[in-house]
Amino acid sequence: MASTLRLPTGTSARIVPSGSFIAQSCTAGSYQCRSFSQTSQNLAGRPMNFRQPSQSQPSFKTRTKDMLMNQLPNDIGILPGTFVKPLWRDRPSIFEHPRDRLHMEWTWLKTLFTNYGSLLQYCKRENSFPFNFKQRRHIASQLMEKMYTSFAQGNIPEIRRFCCERLSTRLVRQIEARDASEKLEWTLVKYLRKPSTNFLGLRVMSDRATSIPELANSGIRQIVVRVTSRQSMATSKVEQPKRGAQPVETLVSTKEQDCVEYIVVQNLRWNGKDNGWMLWGHVTPTTMQQIMEDPYFAPGLSAMERMEQIKEAMMNGSSGPKK
Repeated sequence: MASTLRLPTGTSARIVPSGSFIAQSCTAGSYQCRSFSQTSQNLAGRPMNFRQPSQSQPSFKTRTKDMLMNQLPNDIGILPGTFVKPLWRDRPSIFEHPRDRLHMEWTWLKTLFTNYGSLLQYCKRENSFPFNFKQRRHIASQLMEKMYTSFAQGNIPEIRRFCCERLSTRLVRQIEARDASEKLEWTLVKYLRKPSTNFLGLRVMSDRATSIPELANSGIRQIVVRVTSRQSMATSKVEQPKRGAQPVETLVSTKEQDCVEYIVVQNLRWNGKDNGWMLWGHVTPTTMQQIMEDPYFAPGLSAMERMEQIKEAMMNGSSGPKK
């Protein structure tokens, strides 16, 4: 019994002498011949893949690294082992606790040479960066004045531009919690040129730098500056009168006080991109208890014991001076 073969509309079929079946397409008055038997032989044993060839894509590791580079924070905390020398009155008495006082002075002297060694390694041996020793106090004073001025004005975009993440978040919360009718005005009266700041009003207490492992062309430099100044803060109340009248501003209080601050500024580089100098925040001076407990300073430890305790402290996040 002969079988009937149904063809799509617009297609005809014919038998050629070779016995192969040929399909003809009659679209637009022309046709194309294709041998089904030959096509099946050519495709036999070859997988069908209808995807278009695409360009080579970066590996998952590369894409992950690029994503992390775009999301890296500007606040990685205080560098471990940062020593901030306290004021004379806050150090152990040379008469009552001579051993503690000598140990604190010796620790400060060691960290002083270590800090300059880290700067030399970071700025000259690994990179070609200027030391900027003369500009350090100016950078700290400029950022400090901008922070207090922007905070008093409630300028949130400016605060986020030059303050690190945690500091800017804390300042923004205080601004948002402020009464809308309250107006602040901060004024730097003068720098107090005391012996604790070498009669300059600002003194560099720590200047350290280090490269960031596993990130090419990445590193951080942190500077701690002691600032002695007289500051003034005026608080006013702005009342909104009836329509057509100008707002009335009434002075509520003016407070002036002498301040001793330890300002931390940092310059962070990610993958060769310089983020510029930013204000990290404040720290407190290093105490005698921290010197005895911090593995970076603690006496009587071998090199191996010191390294093990440093690793443990870094894992627990307990190293470095507190804010």
